[in-house]
Amino acid sequence: MKTGRIFLVTAMAAGLAQAAASKPNFVFFLSDDQLKADYGCYGLPLDLTPTTDQLAKQGLVFEKMFTAEPICAPSRAMLFTGQYPVRNGLFVQHTASRAGTKTVYDALTPLGYDVSLIGKVHVKPNSVFRWSSPATKQNIKALPMEDVDAYFAKNKEKPFCLFLTSHYPHGPYPAKPKFPQDQVVVHPFMKGGSKNGLAGYYDHISKKEKELAQVLQLLEKYKLDENTVFVYSSDHGNGMGAKYTVYDRGLNVPFIVRWLGRIKPGRTKALSSYADVVPTFVELAGGEPVDGVDGKSFASILKNPEEKHQKYVYGVMTQQGVWGTHVFPRRSVHNGRFHYIYNFNTLEKIARDESKNKTIDPFHRIGAEMHPEVTEEELYDTDSDPWELNNLASNPSLVKIKSELKGELFQWMESQNDFLTEGGEIPYLKSKHPVDQSSEKYTCPPELEGAIKTYLDPHNLTE
Repeated sequence: MKTGRIFLVTAMAAGLAQAAASKPNFVFFLSDDQLKADYGCYGLPLDLTPTTDQLAKQGLVFEKMFTAEPICAPSRAMLFTGQYPVRNGLFVQHTASRAGTKTVYDALTPLGYDVSLIGKVHVKPNSVFRWSSPATKQNIKALPMEDVDAYFAKNKEKPFCLFLTSHYPHGPYPAKPKFPQDQVVVHPFMKGGSKNGLAGYYDHISKKEKELAQVLQLLEKYKLDENTVFVYSSDHGNGMGAKYTVYDRGLNVPFIVRWLGRIKPGRTKALSSYADVVPTFVELAGGEPVDGVDGKSFASILKNPEEKHQKYVYGVMTQQGVWGTHVFPRRSVHNGRFHYIYNFNTLEKIARDESKNKTIDPFHRIGAEMHPEVTEEELYDTDSDPWELNNLASNPSLVKIKSELKGELFQWMESQNDFLTEGGEIPYLKSKHPVDQSSEKYTCPPELEGAIKTYLDPHNLTE
């Protein structure tokens, strides 16, 4: 039996090497705002995701793949650059990556690849995020399948890397959803979650599933399915208590890799991140290791799912710049089991500062009051508490692991040129949604409107 397993692993390794030499295609299908727990293949007790679930039976399912920031633009920028948000510069929503940042386009085009995107873009500037053949219908709600069909027809004889970025299941959701409200699954973290909102979200998941099925059919139509590494993922968790957080429900994303005849179907618990995607694609394409990225190739995991990969993955959240803008920055580190979170502006910190007779910035107080139950430090055992409902930061038996993770987090932050330090200043960041101006989903107290004289450029802060 042992000899059989060795032969299988050896044969698969040889197959992977041979396929890399022939330059496989890459298709990366990215859905928008779908919680990892809302898939049958990840435990949802509903037949809501039949196409993804079938894909999971054909590919390698990653249990511990993470993005670093659960917002659309920062998550995508990390995926396309292989760099964490602060390093590539796009850590404030609706802003841009820093000039000169290299992307998957720069990594794969020298290897002869067409590198393109069809669907939702949500990253800038265009001088950084370049594409070989830009789609003419970017950022529309439904994926233009005629463009996908034309792309496969045009590129079927040469290697390509195509990102298909669906708008679904992102809201706004239908006011009168078709999915029965009494059948939705309300997860434990969804305090007072709207069943009507969940039903509308499920309607959008069904639309995304149809798009995914159409794409897979087009690959078969052009006989591209066998030499295509097909990846499915979602950029982060949904907006019902997962998005805009650094909890696993926001950062731990679904991730499935299918390569028919090359990758044995199964599951892996290898700790990985979106920063690993670009170097993985380059290795499978036969290229040399990529310089200037924060990730490393997980190609070896595709051969042996039992291998370990990253020692840590990291989380970032900047509440300034989102629709409901406020001051509440967070950072986190995860070792695959224990997840440590440091919150830089809490009521706990404000009380401590008040006891020292420090003047409290009114916008800091507003931000902290929006998270009244959140403590400065959080620690979760995600093996026994996957929803992260039991904060173990004050548990005396875990002092050592908390100290180790905290030290690792702040050391990593320094290596990323992060502007935050323990006990340091929290600056106001230039963004589309300044905290001293009211907007659609944020009301600034009238007496504080226009009160901030200086907003700092996120790129200058982190150079």
